[in-house]
Amino acid sequence: MKNLNRRDLLKWGLGASAIAFAPKHLFADAAKKPPIALQLYSIREECKKDLPKMLQAVKTMGYDGVELMAGNFGADAKEFRKMLDDNGLVCCGTHTPSDSLQDDNLPKIAEYMGITGGRNLIVPWLDGKTKADWLKHAAWLSERSEAAKKLGVAVGFHNHCHEMTKRFDGVCAWDLIFSNTPKEVIHQIDLGHCVTAGADPVPFIQKYAGRSKTVHVAEAGGGGIIGKGDVKWGEVLSALYQYGGTEWLVIECENKETPVADSAACFKGLKALM
Repeated sequence: MKNLNRRDLLKWGLGASAIAFAPKHLFADAAKKPPIALQLYSIREECKKDLPKMLQAVKTMGYDGVELMAGNFGADAKEFRKMLDDNGLVCCGTHTPSDSLQDDNLPKIAEYMGITGGRNLIVPWLDGKTKADWLKHAAWLSERSEAAKKLGVAVGFHNHCHEMTKRFDGVCAWDLIFSNTPKEVIHQIDLGHCVTAGADPVPFIQKYAGRSKTVHVAEAGGGGIIGKGDVKWGEVLSALYQYGGTEWLVIECENKETPVADSAACFKGLKALM
């Protein structure tokens, strides 16, 4: 593997700031806080070009792990695991389409995750027009969760804005999903999408206590850099520490122009808030 050099760091807008927040930079009580992962969707185009180098860059930024995405850039499980191990990174799970959880595909993805070391299979997108649609999704997630548990993996769901804004008899779609699924279904709330939709994530974290095992840490406004927008981080992080049962904080960046620099800036911003 070709090592990162100063030219790489400057090209991605990192430079000395990345080094300053490398893993050696730890707070005194860091062991009490959840580790931080990067959803690789954030830097997907760069990963397509040079996955080993980008995983090295993720570690240089200070991240503890990564969350995988559909396809995983064509890397087989053993290859991906070696790249993670080479960089001292942990797989905290994956975003995966609903089709991958069907009976024919679930054993395959469970095996892939078993090799890479992750166990959380998070569905990133579901939609519905009626209350019945969302209750059907809840029943499906419940059933898939039970099937996944037998294979040593867990199932969860991740929100965008529409789960918060679509309401049926006064209840939003997000509530319909999680009030009708067992505690084993992971409540992967995306904080940025939630606040953008005009909702407060804290009551959800409290209501579904112990289920926010992995959380998507994203900003609402502020150019997408954590700490510069509208999320009330003090309240949210406190709720996660107290109620969430949170095992991983997963940063996801949406800016296509400067994804690597933004991933580093978001890590730095979150660390400062923690």
